[in-house]
Amino acid sequence: MKLQTEGRQTERNTWLDHLGFEGPIQPGTHARSDPTGEFPTGPAVGEQLPDIVAPDIRAQMVNVHEARRGGPLVVVFYRSAVW
Repeated sequence: MKLQTEGRQTERNTWLDHLGFEGPIQPGTHARSDPTGEFPTGPAVGEQLPDIVAPDIRAQMVNVHEARRGGPLVVVFYRSAVW
């Protein structure tokens, strides 16, 4: 994997990467670095989830183990486009 370090600084003192995403630091540094090597993405298939209590899309708190009642479950975490 090639680390993307291309970008240009804007007038607002932010950085645009090669895809046009804007962030507070130069691409290829710190939190905007590309993961290399082993990069855990979550529990393995069949591994029990830890206890998770989090807000749903309506801001209602949900305990995932209670909500699934023994059935299958998909948990999606998302954040801004600038990782």
